Amino acid sequence: MPSSIVVAFLGALEASASVLLTIFYGGIAAYFGLISNKSSIDISRLAVNLFLPCLLFVNLGSDIGLSDIHRFTPIIVWSLAYNLIALFLGSILTRMFKLPRFVTSAVTFNNTTSLPLLLLQSFGESGALSSISGGDTKAAISRAQAYFLLNASISNILTFSLGPRLMSKVNDGPTEEGDEDVSIVEGGREMSPNQTGPEGDGGERVPLLAKRTQVRATNWARLTGHFLLQFWNPTFIGACIGIFAGLVPVLHHHFFDQGGIFLAWLTVSLKNLGNLFASLQVVVVGVKLHSTFAKIRQGEGSGSLPIFTTACILVIRFIIMPAISIPIIYALAAKTRLLADDPILWFCMMMMPVGPTALRLTSLADVSKADESEKMTVAKFLALSYFFTPMICLAAVGSLKATELAGA
Repeated sequence: MPSSIVVAFLGALEASASVLLTIFYGGIAAYFGLISNKSSIDISRLAVNLFLPCLLFVNLGSDIGLSDIHRFTPIIVWSLAYNLIALFLGSILTRMFKLPRFVTSAVTFNNTTSLPLLLLQSFGESGALSSISGGDTKAAISRAQAYFLLNASISNILTFSLGPRLMSKVNDGPTEEGDEDVSIVEGGREMSPNQTGPEGDGGERVPLLAKRTQVRATNWARLTGHFLLQFWNPTFIGACIGIFAGLVPVLHHHFFDQGGIFLAWLTVSLKNLGNLFASLQVVVVGVKLHSTFAKIRQGEGSGSLPIFTTACILVIRFIIMPAISIPIIYALAAKTRLLADDPILWFCMMMMPVGPTALRLTSLADVSKADESEKMTVAKFLALSYFFTPMICLAAVGSLKATELAGA
């Protein structure tokens, strides 16, 4: 037993080291001027809007079928559940210790795409997953990629539907379009809620309650429209098309089965594009980190990063979340029949809530119109958090051993 734990730990450590080295290569490229920060933004946009949808289409479509829905349904439920658990923990932490607004989002949204995919590649090469792969590590890694990508699709939707609200200053007080504090402008002058509208000019007095109701209805419609709009993005569309193609037997055969008319040219070309995603995104992380450190050296940005704030986020992301996920998934796998009999599925579900904060936090800071000081604080935190990626070894070893025990 001790030797198997050592092997698993070394495999996880090698995987983490490979991720850090890939980040380092991005930083080196930026240092020598091979890529600029602006170019990295364009590459990241290309990866998210083209490469990732292709990856989702191929991996989800090839691994899902009418007989496999029971394997994927628990992932959808778990993806929603663990994000809500993290959101609750982040909210409590932020309110209890009066931490910066970004802490709730930093705790809630972890890197669910590029980092897990790159870790899986390294796990496959190191043989760390051989004990739960069922004798076919390549097929197990392919299934694991599909599981993580489905989780990533749901996480992306939650990030951009809930994230801006969590990061916004609106949460600190009444909204600009608030309910009870709404002011009504009539006749060029602002009126308080307890005043009535002017009479005369043949105008009809409109009850204030009706105006409040109208404002609320308008706000609700706008928020609903904004929420639904989050679903309309290339990532979600690619996932939906892939799932549709996988569930329709004729399409599944022609796109993903040997002998299919689309397999050798169309599917392979999409797969080639999709395979570029993980490495490119992690290289972009390195470029962004280099840009952040360059700004710090030049004295730009005054955002401070308290040690306590950073420690709280890292502890939740790398220790508390796996301490929650591993026992829950172990119990479901060992004691119930709610999960499919696939150890790789159990391992992936244990690992889904673990890892550093998503780099999308910088996008959320922009969307929420944070000031430059707060944006710099977010950038500093992200730069620091990715140096703690090797901490994921603890969760990986725990998940691997729990999976082995559940399947015993």
